[in-house]
Amino acid sequence: MIMKTELTISEIQRIVNLIQRVDCLNYALITDTAKELGIKKTALMQYIEDNPKLFELVEVNKPKGGLAISRVFTDANQNPATEEWLAVKKFQWKNKLRVFGKYYYDRLEFYYLDVDSGSTCSNRENLWRNTPEKIQTLIDAGVLKKVKTGYGGFGDYYPWEGYKLDTETTNTIKELGWELVYPEK
Repeated sequence: MIMKTELTISEIQRIVNLIQRVDCLNYALITDTAKELGIKKTALMQYIEDNPKLFELVEVNKPKGGLAISRVFTDANQNPATEEWLAVKKFQWKNKLRVFGKYYYDRLEFYYLDVDSGSTCSNRENLWRNTPEKIQTLIDAGVLKKVKTGYGGFGDYYPWEGYKLDTETTNTIKELGWELVYPEK
């Protein structure tokens, strides 16, 4: 049994991961976690409230429900909901741009650049990846120009407008110090 003075974030993370594996769930109830740690559930809840950037919590509405831990982070830089994590991402992506691919039946038609949209960004990519400022910098430098084209095949051709990447544009972007990150597909 662990004493309250021995409570560490790494031990909480270990116990939460084990409970999730044993229960085949993506959460561990705070009551179960506290029991496994050998402490009162209120003591664990106080630890969580004192360190909110290290936990992702969810409410469970099942027969044995309550507040649960879905993720434990050993550092605030690991938690996508924190400003610390965002600052790290902004630094890592300072000179990087995410390249998108336009596909037709799983066949790559062409690569392009676009601004990340806030509505489709689960990890706030619109704040650190392809920001409007980054794209505008390349437009202002005369590197990116909006083109009208299309993709598809016989009978189902789709018009498209955007910042298509060709060899010359790609090389110029790289010469300006940008790193292009291509999709894995």
